[in-house]
Amino acid sequence: MNKRILLTGFIAIFAAALLFTSCEYDDTNLWNNVNGLANRVSKLEKAMNTVNSDIKALNIIVESMKNNVTITSVTQTENGYEIKFSDGQTANISNGENGSNAPLISVEKGDDGLYYWTLDGELMLVDGKPVSASSVAPQIRINPDTKTWEISTDGGVTWISTDVKAEGTDGENGDTLFTSVDTSSPEYVVFTLANGTEFKVARYSEQNALFEISGASGIQEFYAGETVTFNVTSENVSDFSISKPDGWTVKYTDNTLTVTAPVAENTYAEKEGVIAINVIASSGKAFIAKINVKVVSGAFRVLTFEDADAKFSPYTLSYCDRRISTWSDLIDANQYGGEMLYGPSKYGMEEPYYWYDQNNTELRHYMPESWGSYCYWGGGHAISNYYDNDLSHGDYMHQLSVYNTTGGHNGSSNFVMHFGYGSDASYSSTSNLPALEFGDGQARVIDHMYVMWSTYLANCVMHGNGLTDPVSPDGYVKVVAVGFDAADNMTGKVELFLASAKGNIMDWTKWNLRPLGAVTKVLFNVAGDSDNGYGFSQPAYFAYDDVAVRFTD
Repeated sequence: MNKRILLTGFIAIFAAALLFTSCEYDDTNLWNNVNGLANRVSKLEKAMNTVNSDIKALNIIVESMKNNVTITSVTQTENGYEIKFSDGQTANISNGENGSNAPLISVEKGDDGLYYWTLDGELMLVDGKPVSASSVAPQIRINPDTKTWEISTDGGVTWISTDVKAEGTDGENGDTLFTSVDTSSPEYVVFTLANGTEFKVARYSEQNALFEISGASGIQEFYAGETVTFNVTSENVSDFSISKPDGWTVKYTDNTLTVTAPVAENTYAEKEGVIAINVIASSGKAFIAKINVKVVSGAFRVLTFEDADAKFSPYTLSYCDRRISTWSDLIDANQYGGEMLYGPSKYGMEEPYYWYDQNNTELRHYMPESWGSYCYWGGGHAISNYYDNDLSHGDYMHQLSVYNTTGGHNGSSNFVMHFGYGSDASYSSTSNLPALEFGDGQARVIDHMYVMWSTYLANCVMHGNGLTDPVSPDGYVKVVAVGFDAADNMTGKVELFLASAKGNIMDWTKWNLRPLGAVTKVLFNVAGDSDNGYGFSQPAYFAYDDVAVRFTD
């Protein structure tokens, strides 16, 4: 947004200047300035995202050392490193973006042996006290009005100016938090910070226990009396014990951790706190896996796609002159080549197909632009009520059909059919993958949705077609959801396997999206190991329904 505002103003001045100059005016220097401005703004945005990602990673590393958590894997990515820990946490360390003049956030070991956050070498203080590096990780941003760096130590509720201008220069200002990640030892990984501080974190081995809690990073918000289950991957666990806030119920059995928040009537219960699972390996080594929990007031709002629940204001898709008053009005008359998804010419539209659950969840979807136009063959989320369990119909002509005999989740009529895929190696908020976003710009937690595969995908997974082989016994097809906040920082990534060695999804399945945290936008991708020489070859479709969004008072 900053880039658009700055460039628009600059180009407006440039255009006015042309009106009063001769036709021989040389605008080379002016355009160089415009391009240089765009590069500086881009550098600032990238630096902000990089630093915030690294701060989160540093927070996880410090916490892992405190709780004797080990590293299970280190993967070098296009943008840096992905580090996974034995408690299920994942840290992403970036390749740094020097030259943006971002404030240097780091940690310093105190006399008590604990680590505390620092800003440009000085301890961060809140109410005169240093901020523990085991608490909420700080965040930075660029104030859109003052163009100065700001910092928050309370999860983005309040922001304090550093009085440092966000320059975006070409100099080497040392914005990188991590200067190296040394993976040469089979026993530990060494992380070195820009201020010279080193952290040596042990790798997982048979002497350690594994207790990966899926989707438990950050603060987990519960409504009063709500029960949430977390999947756990465990190995070499001989014993465990659980501590919890008063009034909460926590049970672990069969690789499932079940957490129930206190009911509203229990006025003596603690409304927030930490659930700590002390995990002990057969060797006697132990570590602590933690979940931060909090009771919030509010309720779910659910996007059902049913006409009775349509609360949006009527609108018109002008490219096909279609008046939209209910969800069913968004269903194309043909599954392939219909004018709503392909345009009257059947070759695309100048305007996107879109829908907006206004006055309810506030979720909306705009068909992404592909190859200079809008068309379902370039990806999108289409409202559908088609269903078919005849695999002989498993082709592109039946692409909007869900693979069952009833339609939507829980016997309802309407649902959404996603189509679209991209590289599974990395994601960015500028990707043209189909997305859900909050139309009012507010960040919220999408708690879950129900997912099912399409007839087209089911047929190709089982039998293949002229473009792809069937999925092998060890192969897979998965759906990936990637969340972003208002500053386009990635908040998290979650996956759901549609087809794998563990089995195929054969009915509507609940997909937990809580690990994405509070988001303003979620990108969706279909990925897998099927490759016909031109990339992913399975049909990139999945159906979803009944999207639940958390609203707090």
